[in-house]
Amino acid sequence: GMNGKRRHDMEGLFSRRNAWMLAAVLVILGVGCAFGLSRGQKTILAKLPAMQQNAERDSLSITAQATEDMRTLKGNMQLTTTNRTGGELTELVFRLYANGVREGSMVVSGVTIDGNAVSFATDADDPSVLRVPYALKSGDTVDIAFHFALTIPRGESEIARTDDSALLIGALPMLAMWENGAWRTDAYDALAETSYAQPVDIQMALTVPEKVKAAFGGAWTAEQQNGDGTKTLTMQLEGARDISLAMRAGGSMRQAMNGDILVTALAENSRTAARLLEAACKAMEAVESVGLAYPFPSLTVVQAQLGHEDGTIGTALLAVDGTKKGDALLQQLTRLCARQIFGVQVENDPWNAPWLSQTLASCVELLAYRGREGDAAYEKRFYSEVEVAMRLTRPHGVNVGASTEHFGDDSEMTQVLRDQGAASLMGIDTAVGGEAFIRALQIYADENAGGTGSLEKLESALEQATGSAWDGYLSDMLAF
Repeated sequence: GMNGKRRHDMEGLFSRRNAWMLAAVLVILGVGCAFGLSRGQKTILAKLPAMQQNAERDSLSITAQATEDMRTLKGNMQLTTTNRTGGELTELVFRLYANGVREGSMVVSGVTIDGNAVSFATDADDPSVLRVPYALKSGDTVDIAFHFALTIPRGESEIARTDDSALLIGALPMLAMWENGAWRTDAYDALAETSYAQPVDIQMALTVPEKVKAAFGGAWTAEQQNGDGTKTLTMQLEGARDISLAMRAGGSMRQAMNGDILVTALAENSRTAARLLEAACKAMEAVESVGLAYPFPSLTVVQAQLGHEDGTIGTALLAVDGTKKGDALLQQLTRLCARQIFGVQVENDPWNAPWLSQTLASCVELLAYRGREGDAAYEKRFYSEVEVAMRLTRPHGVNVGASTEHFGDDSEMTQVLRDQGAASLMGIDTAVGGEAFIRALQIYADENAGGTGSLEKLESALEQATGSAWDGYLSDMLAF
């Protein structure tokens, strides 16, 4: 694992942000994590300083309680937000679910601003868009309070409940992204990830039945037994794009410290949880071996029913179906860890430019694989598994630069963005060498941390790192 000095050195590469999730603990030999026992010990809690108001980000405080059947989540939240747009706002816009909402499953009531009741409404054609009319001058700060009740839908999706578990990514109101003089309110696309929200610092206190295992994307900072059959878990995270949460009535949790990062796995049984935990630690180290710093103080991996072939992400949370093992699992989790940088810390346009998250993360995984296994193994894998995607015929308009609406299904999207995209982009690595290519990724992550990336910003990072313009090459790659 990374010791304190090595992590301090990594911080110099680019600024870090923070996020969320957790579990219980296992001794595994030959892994760089500091593991503990999962039985007979208290939960490992992250030793983080109390969050202070950040001039660059809003802060969100949440108190919530889950019902015993994990079907409903009720509570209150307060957002302290500052108008940083440079102009006067006439409304504030929130996404009730960053990745979609089923009508009637989320009820928001009693909205107040600075203690005064205000009107609010969701868009008729998109119940995930919540609008609060309010005049807010540039630079002014207000406190907005909500009462919410969330019925967790049953089914296979990023926001779903089964008989013994629930997974929520992007649930609860989050302030929408302000971009180019307007609120971002794109229609929900089933293939799109993750959020399109402003980064915010979050503190959350979640009360659940004692029998329920719960985990966050953020760092678990406290646990309290309430004496009434419930327990309250407290977490915090900085720079979050969403609120990621998982609960299980059964199953197993495992927990470890990887350097100063809290890693948690929540799965249907102890063997799977242990496997996910070990692979998550290795994946995090794989990303860092390339020269990129994992951006959050915690990482949680959840086994869940998903519609995404390569897994899905929330802030500091990875969700996978848990079927992969060995090298396949390590590669999958390495890509998802890299997407915490390219897709969360640096938000991409998840609807119109998903390649900025998935393709860049796939390149990071290939670079880590080459460093771990050597050039010969890398070449063999590249031409047998990755480069072949370049030669496959696809319907017109399905290419690396396509928006999600052009992909027929998740499998096709994964193959094009992960394999074809990485094969194309790694051509730059071949041309200029790994050091310059990695430096370009570092510059892109550093300059856009907390904001939104774009093709133009990636082109700028590549030119800074290599001394050459790559706009023509990237245009051909995206339209191939």
